[in-house]
Amino acid sequence: MARTKKDSAKNRFVMAVGADAASLTEAPILANRNNISPPPDSGDPTGPSRDRYRDRQKKKAKGKIGDIIGDNPIISKPGKIRIPVDPEKEPIWRPGRDQNGQGGGGKGEPGQDPGEFIEVSFEEFIEMFFEALGLPNMLKKMFAESMVRTHKRRGVSQVGPRARMNKHETAVARLKRASAMKNSQPGNFVDDFEGKCQAAFEAYVFYATASDDSFPVLPQPIYQMVGPQIEEFLTAVESANPLDLVTDAAGYRKWLVGYVNDYLAENTDKTVAPYTINEALRQRIEGYVYAKERDGELIPSIDEVPFHNTDLRFNRIEEREDPDSKAMVGLILDRSGSMDGDPIIVAKAYFFICVLFLRTKYKQVAIVKISHDAQDYLWNTEEEFFKIGASGGTVAVPAWDLLYRIAENGATCKQTNVSAGPFPASEWNRYMFHATDGQLFDGEKVIQEWWTRIITAPFNYAGYLECVTSWSRGGGWDIAGRALLGLPAEVKQYVGMARAATLADVPDAFKQILDKDRQKEA
Repeated sequence: MARTKKDSAKNRFVMAVGADAASLTEAPILANRNNISPPPDSGDPTGPSRDRYRDRQKKKAKGKIGDIIGDNPIISKPGKIRIPVDPEKEPIWRPGRDQNGQGGGGKGEPGQDPGEFIEVSFEEFIEMFFEALGLPNMLKKMFAESMVRTHKRRGVSQVGPRARMNKHETAVARLKRASAMKNSQPGNFVDDFEGKCQAAFEAYVFYATASDDSFPVLPQPIYQMVGPQIEEFLTAVESANPLDLVTDAAGYRKWLVGYVNDYLAENTDKTVAPYTINEALRQRIEGYVYAKERDGELIPSIDEVPFHNTDLRFNRIEEREDPDSKAMVGLILDRSGSMDGDPIIVAKAYFFICVLFLRTKYKQVAIVKISHDAQDYLWNTEEEFFKIGASGGTVAVPAWDLLYRIAENGATCKQTNVSAGPFPASEWNRYMFHATDGQLFDGEKVIQEWWTRIITAPFNYAGYLECVTSWSRGGGWDIAGRALLGLPAEVKQYVGMARAATLADVPDAFKQILDKDRQKEA
């Protein structure tokens, strides 16, 4: 027997006893069974119990934060984090089987079905992470800040650290100074400069007169020219001052002959006029002689006019509140076999805090994930990024070079065929964070050269975390750390360093790395 449509409209429960489900016009329940399905908005009577169950599991999960970090993609900020639960029954209310308040235990054992996980939001996970690691209040306050800042090149300055030196602008400043010295003291760069200028002037006036078929104003010069050489010489003198070009050669020569005649008429004791009788003419004569004597080399060489402190120009970096600011963070992970186990968990937690911090400072954060053993690997996903691969030796130069090329011009990794970039410094604030056990066999000098190159690119800041392994726990800095300690002072001020052996060490290590950056209010 089935109820009519009119009855079912009043009561949204549908009861079927021995009926053919296909013949029912209402939404069918299981045929041939006495079953009552609750209305969709009736809610779960075990809701409060399930909430308490989730809270219990979340508290227990704080002691397993390392396992959670190792098994979940957290840096890419997913929507949910899956946390394995203890093997206790989760209250589940089965409609039609249980009365109100009589929910039964869920089936299955942990590790066998989806019932072994609970899901928490990303915000809940962050709270658990901070509490589990005992994040210092100072760091909590930092992460709570919402101010967005940006560091960008804003012109050049004559003062600044050597790491920020702008080589192009410095070279231009030296050229301008050398050019000014040449213009004001050309005699310092040409032997018997005044005598040669006077000889060139007399030759110019003589041939300027001869070209007009007039009687020469000045005596015939010591050196003589014939035919096309005369016109070539006259034109070269007239074009020696590019700031005051002669547009009417015939008119200029006629004026000059008259000017010299007037001078000689006023100075009867003179047989020739000096080349300095007219400022514009003087500049042309000196420009011609300088270029001719130095074989066209207009600017004094670096040996003659070396770089001076007054030439130095530095990129001026300003910090401003910028709601549209962007940051690129390059995460570089040592994926050699020695990093397996706890070191990789420590590195992942370190990267997570670094990225989380930058997300509080910049509106847009782009993450470049690079790992290395003896080669460089660029990854799209965290699962690939943190995959461990054993390798005989470990070098980091390929990874640093890849990040540098990605930031400057964009690049594709040969090993993974993944592309990224570019992130020009004029538009992006750029950071690098490297996690390694310190066993890098690139050579101390090479390590220092590459970190200097990264900082002067420029990158805003670079952090180095040395993940302490079981055999290096009692010692000090390893190969890479010792190399970075020897960085020049102007580079080292933009580099933070720390060591960490366990998850509990990560917050203090991050604080130690960031302290220098915080002092500059970055």
